[in-house]
Amino acid sequence: MTAMIDVRGVRKSFGPVPVLRGVDLTVAEGSVTCVIGPSGSGKSTLLRCINHLEKVDAGRVQVGGSLVGYREAGGKLHELPDRIIARQRAEIGMVFQGFHLFPHMTALGNVAETLVGVRRLSTKDASVRALAALRDVGLAEHADSYPRRLSGGQQQRVAIARAVAVEPKVLLFDEPTSALDPQLVGEVLAVMKDLARGGLTMVVVTHEIGFAREVADSVVFLDDGLVVESGPPAEVLLAPREARTREFLDRVL
Repeated sequence: MTAMIDVRGVRKSFGPVPVLRGVDLTVAEGSVTCVIGPSGSGKSTLLRCINHLEKVDAGRVQVGGSLVGYREAGGKLHELPDRIIARQRAEIGMVFQGFHLFPHMTALGNVAETLVGVRRLSTKDASVRALAALRDVGLAEHADSYPRRLSGGQQQRVAIARAVAVEPKVLLFDEPTSALDPQLVGEVLAVMKDLARGGLTMVVVTHEIGFAREVADSVVFLDDGLVVESGPPAEVLLAPREARTREFLDRVL
């Protein structure tokens, strides 16, 4: 197994409140890992530490074999310059709960803008690639629509197209369906299933247990800032070893 993401001993507190208390996580290249757990367990913070939107207090994160956010010298970690961190983040795409689209730009413009800014493509080349990304998520016919004219599910699919278009090494999803009406959840999950079949390395924080059961290669149960249990979906979701995992699943299933 080639590890695309390797998280070791990651700790993160906000003020006096510990949120991550020594998290270890390995994600194989081309695999899908679903992270589940109660609210406040540290799931979103873990994702934000992986792409260095949050600085870890201790531990380290590697993506593609390289430290994220830091270089090591003399046995110590030194934070990298912002421009290098930005370059690293280009390889670690993220889809948030909210869609974070520019309201004054069309769907095409939202995707193309990222390609110009991150990949330094020309406007013409960015538009071509952006249209292809929108086609992949079933929204080519809405390329000229502004976010206010799109449903929540369509807006989230634009956000996914924007993240995928820059061809990241990994893609992180932070509860991508939690802000959607129930009838719109399926269209977003269908796009995510297509990405998984395409071999993109994905870490998905989700409350959609059915999606985790169907798509994940590995499920991680996080509680109180610690990995309580991890393994294949058939083990963690259907025959969990830990009482805390069983109690959580009993509440959500």
